[in-house]
Amino acid sequence: MNDLARLRERQEVRFAKKGLALALFSGMIWSLDGLALGKGLAERPFDAPALWLFAPLLAAGLHDFFAACLCLAVNCTQGRGREIIRTLFSKPGRLCILGALLGSPLGMGGFLMGLSLAGPAYVLPITSLYPAIAALLALVFLKERISRRAWLGLTLCVVGAVAIGYTPPESAGGGAFYLGIAFAFLAAFGWAAEGVCVTSGMDFIEPAVALNIYQIVSSLLYALIIVPAALLHLSLGGYDITGLAGRAFTSSGLPFFAVAGVIGCITYLCWYKAMNMTGVSRAMALNITYALWGVVFSALFTDAEITRSLVIGAAAIFTGMCLVIGNPRDIVNLRNVQ
Repeated sequence: MNDLARLRERQEVRFAKKGLALALFSGMIWSLDGLALGKGLAERPFDAPALWLFAPLLAAGLHDFFAACLCLAVNCTQGRGREIIRTLFSKPGRLCILGALLGSPLGMGGFLMGLSLAGPAYVLPITSLYPAIAALLALVFLKERISRRAWLGLTLCVVGAVAIGYTPPESAGGGAFYLGIAFAFLAAFGWAAEGVCVTSGMDFIEPAVALNIYQIVSSLLYALIIVPAALLHLSLGGYDITGLAGRAFTSSGLPFFAVAGVIGCITYLCWYKAMNMTGVSRAMALNITYALWGVVFSALFTDAEITRSLVIGAAAIFTGMCLVIGNPRDIVNLRNVQ
């Protein structure tokens, strides 16, 4: 091997290592996104039992709105503002819009409902099932084949999810906890369906543009349909929605939603860049470590009860996901960056 080839190889390895670092960072801060949203939902008036439906949906809408604003600023700074408008009317743009219509109410909405009812320590590991569900959707709709290794990974994921949801913590209300677990599974399905659509669109457009289109459409969907429907539900029950709106937008929980939106935008941008630098399988394998980071940060920064079944379940899901999305030996093979 000559000196030029050695230099090129060192540069490729260094490039791949940066991608792996970005993927790991994206998984770590995504778990903080869930914690920030959980903190906001614990503030008044969002912690009121009567707002169990409205509060998470409003938080999801605000999260995507703040994320859209930051992503739009990044795109405009880098000269992609006009591309966003042009892409909205293209076929790839329509795929991103379809992804938003699936991911917003089911993915982010289910995620926030799960956080509100079951807490981030239990919801984050279950939502990390989304790549496994995406693999099953690809099997059905895209006729992709699933290897024996991937089937083993799927089985581990199911075992881990059952371990997490089977026994609630002693401090949790049984019915509300299991409803939160159900919403976590709904979120995983929504994100998987979203991923199939958006990934198809990203074959032809910049990932940051696809992400921004998703966030803009999602924000509009929450503002025009989902949140008003939740308010209508409250008004039919005799709730003072005028006073509620005033309390909600002056709540101390609002800054937490803004912080979560910023974190959400950063983590997605890091993840997309990591996939480009080190490959989809390796980037996803490190991104889904948010299931484990969520348990760690919940133990450090919240009063969540960390049970043995939670730890075992999170570890099983993480191991299973590594098997589903790629050969574990290839994940650490930095010399193959294609």
